[in-house]
Amino acid sequence: MTPSTTRRFVAIALFVALAWAGAASAQVNLLWYKEVRKDGRIYVFNDPNKFKAFEASGEMGVSLTRINYGPDGETVVFENETALDMYDFKHGKEAEPRDTKAPAAPKPSLPTSLRIGDGEVKLGLLAQAWYVTDDSSASTGSSYLGNTTGYNIFRLRRAEITMSGTITPSWGFGVMFDPAKGISPQTTGSDGKVLQDFWISFLGLKGHELAIGQRKIILTEEGIHSSSDLDFVERALVTKTFSDRRETGLFYKGSFGTYVDAMASLTQGTSSNVNSDTNDTLFFAGRVDVKPVRGLLVGASGGTGAVNGGAAHLGRSRIGAHVRFEGTEELPLGFRAEYMTATDEVAGKPDLKRDGWYATVLYTFARQFQLAARYDELDANKDVDGNKTKTFSGGLAYLIKGRNMNIKLDYFSIKQEGRKVNGSLDETYGQFALAFQVAF
Repeated sequence: MTPSTTRRFVAIALFVALAWAGAASAQVNLLWYKEVRKDGRIYVFNDPNKFKAFEASGEMGVSLTRINYGPDGETVVFENETALDMYDFKHGKEAEPRDTKAPAAPKPSLPTSLRIGDGEVKLGLLAQAWYVTDDSSASTGSSYLGNTTGYNIFRLRRAEITMSGTITPSWGFGVMFDPAKGISPQTTGSDGKVLQDFWISFLGLKGHELAIGQRKIILTEEGIHSSSDLDFVERALVTKTFSDRRETGLFYKGSFGTYVDAMASLTQGTSSNVNSDTNDTLFFAGRVDVKPVRGLLVGASGGTGAVNGGAAHLGRSRIGAHVRFEGTEELPLGFRAEYMTATDEVAGKPDLKRDGWYATVLYTFARQFQLAARYDELDANKDVDGNKTKTFSGGLAYLIKGRNMNIKLDYFSIKQEGRKVNGSLDETYGQFALAFQVAF
């Protein structure tokens, strides 16, 4: 069948459908047809909206023109090729031959998983590279971003490699390594532990997961999110202090309908990659989130139990609340806020009481750029004056491909009460961070 014959059949089918549909079909773009004579020309339309625009302006815009094509030799102007084919059919003209191209073959996509038996394995990567500047005088202290105070450095912040998946529909697993942790010399405050996460999970109950292994504790909203989802290059100080920590134990998370999620964990209270033989005292944490409307999450969390195990069985407790709003297409404005209070037993001394909070506002424009502002405050000892750290953070992110590829430029203005540099009081300093991220 020639292209000309094919188009005739298409045109016949369109007109049969038009006759069958009646007046209602005039609202369907492919079946709408209109001829207008004006200034010695014939204008042919296939779209009622295009016709209305023509009536208002007298301009056709992008179109197809055929000289001497009308019944009396008029020039005919067609809105598109469909209008041309319908005109040819109506006036008994031979369809105009046109070259046709076969549709392009779909581009092959990168595999996202590998089938193994009844399950599958998925690979993930988070790579972050930083350049950090610090306007402090040189010293040996630790800064807000973890580098030695007063030094400007390039830093391979994260190189997280994750392998996760299922062996059967009911049993899953995961392990995550970060080779950047093993780089020597370490930046100040880095734990140097390459193994980060490890878990074996039961998924047999839909909407619920029970896992054993090593994961982050669930006390803060910002703390449970992947580092690839952070609004700034680094978490707020309250998050880093109270929940940016991995422990070994049992972990649960589940959904109860559309509006309520819950998490719980029972861990042995020691830091990551540390086994303890004093597990007769454990740390329990729980969390409940409510999602009253789309994009909004409100929740509370708490924990109680041992601090770092140990024969003394010193206790720790945490209570927190959080709210998170992701924004909408119509209102690309995000908001996060958290508060947490903590009490730690100290051998031979009064309990150490601390608290902190932060609030973040985000605005996304042109779907690729995000402005962010955050204020966070941590009181390292509520019973003693002069122990607060206050930080204002401002940032601009270029979201090349969302979390998968972006560039962040952040500024941190930090006031740490009682901070000394080289023996002199120096409470305020600033840091810039330029960060590149690739994740999948």
